[in-house]
Amino acid sequence: MNRSSLGRVLLVGVLVLPLVGGCSDDKKKQTTDNDPDDRPTVVVTAQPQDPQSARLAVEQEFGLLVGGDWAGVWETWTTEAQGALSKDSYVNLLSTCPSQGQSYQVVDVKPVDASTVTVDWQRQNAAGAQENGSTTVKYEAGNWRIDPGSAALTAYKNGTCA
Repeated sequence: MNRSSLGRVLLVGVLVLPLVGGCSDDKKKQTTDNDPDDRPTVVVTAQPQDPQSARLAVEQEFGLLVGGDWAGVWETWTTEAQGALSKDSYVNLLSTCPSQGQSYQVVDVKPVDASTVTVDWQRQNAAGAQENGSTTVKYEAGNWRIDPGSAALTAYKNGTCA
């Protein structure tokens, strides 16, 4: 190999070396916890807007009632009902009320319109007597929410167990 060929090889080597070195550095790129590509994607889905999903919302409320989770019950209410009575007021009142019953059973589900469903139920109250009742459920912002009704809200505001 003559001197000019050797010079060209060295020159090409000197020019190519940083490129090859740069490629290998990209493979060792460090990711951080703040890299948006590493964050999981969360997709918020709405509850189905059908009577059976409304029924499930009422059954969830029954579980909270039986369990004495008054704050959880309040969380299932419509925005309007929550605005009418604070969570603390409701929790403080209901914690002094007699048992809300231990056995609830849905007996009928009736759509009123596309965003309102009435769920009829029976329960055995604290005294052991069977009571019939009805709960209105409204579809609000992608979720079925319980409407406790104006009579119950008025009773709660007056410090009476409904």
